[in-house]
Amino acid sequence: MRTSIAALFAACLLSFGCSKEKPDGEVACASNLDCTAPGTRCETSSGRCVCATDEACLEGFFCNNVGVCQAVAGCLNNADCERMPNSYCDLASGQCLAGPALMLSSPCGAASHCPFATTCVDGTCVPNCFDDGDCPLGQICYQDQCVTGNNICSNDDFCGYGELCKGGLPGTCTDDFRGPYCRGCSQRQVPQNPEPCDHPRNFCLINSLESNGFRNFCGVDCSLGQECPNGYNCNNVVILTDDICYTNAQCRCEGTITNAVATCTVAAACDPRLPDGSPDPNAALCRIPGEAGCNGGTAGGPAACYVPRGQRNGTCECATTADCAGGTVCVDGFCCGGDVRDDRQCAGGENRVSGFCTCATDEDCPRDVCDGSRRACAISGMPCEPGQNDCGAIPCVNGGCLIGANCAPLAGLSCTIVTQDD
Repeated sequence: MRTSIAALFAACLLSFGCSKEKPDGEVACASNLDCTAPGTRCETSSGRCVCATDEACLEGFFCNNVGVCQAVAGCLNNADCERMPNSYCDLASGQCLAGPALMLSSPCGAASHCPFATTCVDGTCVPNCFDDGDCPLGQICYQDQCVTGNNICSNDDFCGYGELCKGGLPGTCTDDFRGPYCRGCSQRQVPQNPEPCDHPRNFCLINSLESNGFRNFCGVDCSLGQECPNGYNCNNVVILTDDICYTNAQCRCEGTITNAVATCTVAAACDPRLPDGSPDPNAALCRIPGEAGCNGGTAGGPAACYVPRGQRNGTCECATTADCAGGTVCVDGFCCGGDVRDDRQCAGGENRVSGFCTCATDEDCPRDVCDGSRRACAISGMPCEPGQNDCGAIPCVNGGCLIGANCAPLAGLSCTIVTQDD
């Protein structure tokens, strides 16, 4: 059977030279000098030429650690490509690509193989972008290229706090002067301070996130969908009802509330304190839990003793209806002489002993009225005309009375942070 010239040529390539052939077709050698094909060496133990590098192998083969040209298999991770210096695994194709990765003009299988400001096009990293995520921080993708410049932006996130991205794409970061964002304020008083935040719909909000800043700060109206600048978002402004409370019983009982029959006496006069230990100038009572006189002479029971400021003698909570008199029932420690509601509770302000009752229906919220001097509803700030009955009931939403929506610092930010560059 005759062997074709092409087959003989391939056999010569794989056996690394055709001089000094052994009977089986391999090239015999005594030293590396006998192995003339590029990338080969002499395996003296067997007296034959074998591969030393991938250069000795045909395309699609690599030189393994025993000197045999082995077909290149697929890869599952970069470790499978260690035989090729600076190579990495393209998981999409399962093939090892010549590296290094993350460089301009590098081979690639996906955009993630390319550096910022480039993408993978026809297997090569070229200057290009699909979106802002392909660009270095601070640059935007415009007409398929990453661009930068003074105050250039594609959305508000590229801008400083208190700025908006205006002008389409590319846009420009501009200061938002539509309102007194985060300006310190005091609650509205008529006639001394009718508009603490310049507009009836800009509310003076409680600053509960920081102790060293303003006690209150101005929000800016966004109730009609107005956008908020970077660092702010639009939040509902909610108030509680006008019903001041110290316990849930005051909000749940629609009749007369009384104390239990038992009375109590404490060792020291009542000196109301806030949770942080400082005096509470607004509290009229001290609540002393587990007082023995309110729990059948045993200290540590469920009922507490209420003592007026500056006094030692007080009245007790009830633990059960048996502690109450006159047919009243025990509701959250107090004796209720009317219907009991399960849809309201006392919501205390931060670091406050007292609070306000939540709402369950619109009727629980205060009634808004028109302030003729401002031509705005006294609570919600909505425009109105005297005598036109423009101001109605404030809606109850999730236990609070919804009066509007204002731009305020994003969660995790505070007025001190978002105004630090002002």
